Amino acid sequence: MGITVWTKDGRKEYAAAADKTLLALLWENRQGQVHAPCGGKGLCKKCTVMRAAADGTKEPVLACQVYPKDGEEYFLPKEEELSVKTEGQSVQLCPDAGLTGYGVACDIGTTTVVCHLIRLSDAACAATVGEGNAQGTYGADVISRIQAAAEGHLPALTETVQGQLARLTGKLCEKAGVDRSEVRRMAIAANTTMCHLLAGLDPQGLGVSPFTPVSRFGDCYEAAQLNLGFDGEVYVLPAVSGYVGGDITGDVLAAGLDETNEVTLLIDVGTNGEMALGCGNRLVCCSTAAGPAFEGAQIDCGMTAAPGAVSAVEWRDGRVVCQVIGGGEASGICGSGLIDAVAMLLDLGAVDETGRMLEVGEDDIPAACLPYLSLDEEESPIFQLTERVFISQSDVRKLQLGKGAIAAGTKVLLDTYGIGAGQVKRLLLAGGFGSFIRVSSAARIGLIPAELSASASVVGNAAAAGAAAALVSGAARERLRRIQGNMDYYELSGLGAFNDAYMEAMMFDA
Repeated sequence: MGITVWTKDGRKEYAAAADKTLLALLWENRQGQVHAPCGGKGLCKKCTVMRAAADGTKEPVLACQVYPKDGEEYFLPKEEELSVKTEGQSVQLCPDAGLTGYGVACDIGTTTVVCHLIRLSDAACAATVGEGNAQGTYGADVISRIQAAAEGHLPALTETVQGQLARLTGKLCEKAGVDRSEVRRMAIAANTTMCHLLAGLDPQGLGVSPFTPVSRFGDCYEAAQLNLGFDGEVYVLPAVSGYVGGDITGDVLAAGLDETNEVTLLIDVGTNGEMALGCGNRLVCCSTAAGPAFEGAQIDCGMTAAPGAVSAVEWRDGRVVCQVIGGGEASGICGSGLIDAVAMLLDLGAVDETGRMLEVGEDDIPAACLPYLSLDEEESPIFQLTERVFISQSDVRKLQLGKGAIAAGTKVLLDTYGIGAGQVKRLLLAGGFGSFIRVSSAARIGLIPAELSASASVVGNAAAAGAAAALVSGAARERLRRIQGNMDYYELSGLGAFNDAYMEAMMFDA
């Protein structure tokens, strides 16, 4: 008899098993519509679906906790439409002679996937699409997906990302009015784990020290080999290490770190916080496990940067003012809004330098905060931003962990390079999430060195710009190979200097 599941593609019927959760059944059947940031451990509460009740109503249940029975009916949530900022680092491109047709430049992030349709003859962008990474059903971070691969889900993970790229290529062509047969090339910038999953390579070596990849890429595949739905080649940008991938070499290329004499610090803020520092042929890099808070995952009211997400927060004229993507009522908060909100709470005195949120009834609580402070069901303090969206004590702690990791990694790189923050000429914030960050808020919470605020700029999705360069230019691919060879990688795990810096960076400045 089985169970009925209503998906974005309509009605589906699956065989129930007494020992399998709904999420496990969805995994088996390559259904990625339900995301589980915690990897199905019941911690994030984000995999909510609706189950039809006997009285005709629908009740919410967690897909990772419910064991479906024959005859039951489930309704999966609508997928969020990702808010994509297409502007980013501008790159002067000189396409190789004789190129015709179109290519696709892709940035496969752990949380989001963004693709651009590029006319190969002049590198003009014809269309852009982006959405959440369909692998999110297996967890919000690379460790969750490495674990899922180890548990036998590697074929499903590979099929998921390949299918998503093939589908997005079709959407690009439809949006631009281009026949799919005109697509001749694809270039992909992604972290090393995502590249492994795309190519069907076992990523388990990336999950244990010394974090050795099967490949560092920088080579080409046939599109048919990766089931991408077009005839042509696929170039995967080269990685430096297991945790500094082609997205960072693409960032460095697009930002021109390899061709400048100004010492530059580049930070790609996301689930994985990657940093590169230097200029010319002297470049150093590292990676930190920043956690999913910057992407809105594992935050009580967190969501991706989609319509309905609070993307910016400020205190104006004695009250909280929120900016909501797409306008209308807020339904959650994304990473940039979280950074703004915590910066505001620090300025108001609602959160102290240790990260503790003040509670109603404390003698020294600022009067301005009183209308916004309350307690949740577990008697922990929360700060209400809108009727439906709040910041919890737990949210502040998770942001502390992420910002502390990135700040500590930055300090280690500066010390390794032998300079202080004041000697850095440029600070570049990269990544899709970096497009939304307010620099002043990032400095207020200690995510970036305060003395670099004036020299900071947002370069947006520089990895995709790097992929676009590699798509049309052999010279760009040669630069990427040189960048790969010239970047010295520092592994931070177990490094005493990093651990000391991390503990110090957990604090907020008073």
